[in-house]
Amino acid sequence: MTPTEPNRWLKLKTKLLIKACGGLEEASAACEASCRPYSVPHLSRCQKVEKPDFLPIDIVHCLEDYCGQAIVTGAMAAARPTATGAGCIRDEVSDWGERHGELSKAVRQALAGDDFIDDREDQAIRAIIERGRDDMNHIEAALDARRRRGSAGAA
Repeated sequence: MTPTEPNRWLKLKTKLLIKACGGLEEASAACEASCRPYSVPHLSRCQKVEKPDFLPIDIVHCLEDYCGQAIVTGAMAAARPTATGAGCIRDEVSDWGERHGELSKAVRQALAGDDFIDDREDQAIRAIIERGRDDMNHIEAALDARRRRGSAGAA
C-alpha cells in the first residue's frame, strides 16, 4: 500500500473536479483568473493516486466555484461521521428530495435556450446523479437501522 492509497477517494474526487472544470488546461486558467496561478502539471499530480500532492483548499474552493459543484468539499463533508448517523431516515429522505430538485434545476438550465447538453453541463448533471445515488444508499442504511426486526406488520 502506498502512502496515498488510503486517500484514493480524494484523488478520484479531485479528478472529477478537474474534469467538471473542463480539464487540466481550463482548470489551470480558472485558477489563475480567480485565485492564483496553479500549473497544469501540478493539477495533474493532484489527481494521480501514486503522487503525494493534494490540492490546497483555496484551489479546491476556486475550482468548485468555477464548475458550480462541491465535488471535493461535498465528498469530504459526506465522509465525516455525523451525530445523526444511520437511523435518521426523515433527514436522509429530505436530502434525497433536495437532490432531486437540484437535478431538475440543472437539467432545466442545461436545456434552456438550445435544448442541448454540453460537456460541462453533462459533468455537472452526472455529479448530481452520483450524489443522488449516495443519498439513496444513506436512505437504505437508515431504513435498515430503523426496521423493527421480527415483526410481521399489521394484519
